[in-house]
Amino acid sequence: MSTPDTDGDGTVRPFAAVLQEIGGGKLAARVSAQLAELAAAVTATGKKGKVTVSIEIAPLRKADANTLVVTGASTAKVPEGEDASPTSVFFADAGGNLSRNDPRQQQLPLIGLPGQRAVSA
Repeated sequence: MSTPDTDGDGTVRPFAAVLQEIGGGKLAARVSAQLAELAAAVTATGKKGKVTVSIEIAPLRKADANTLVVTGASTAKVPEGEDASPTSVFFADAGGNLSRNDPRQQQLPLIGLPGQRAVSA
């Protein structure tokens, strides 16, 4: 496959120029926002992420191969931080109720040291 020469002078139109015109600039704006969000998330989490841009080109009509419909899409895989999916350990009692205390273990009374307030469980 040869390189297209749309201007007749051997130059190819820059991708960024075409991207800026897809959907009236909406795709480029979305990709810019996703890129900024990704950079902030990678900086905050130290984990990698990815922005993917896809361009689909189809003829408008079979009879006119030079008129094309260009559709763009973008997706971002942004890393989540530690607080994105917080977890805790719970214990289930015989009725299926969740508790932070193991119902099979006896609770020990906490007694404060002389001169200090008692701690309640």
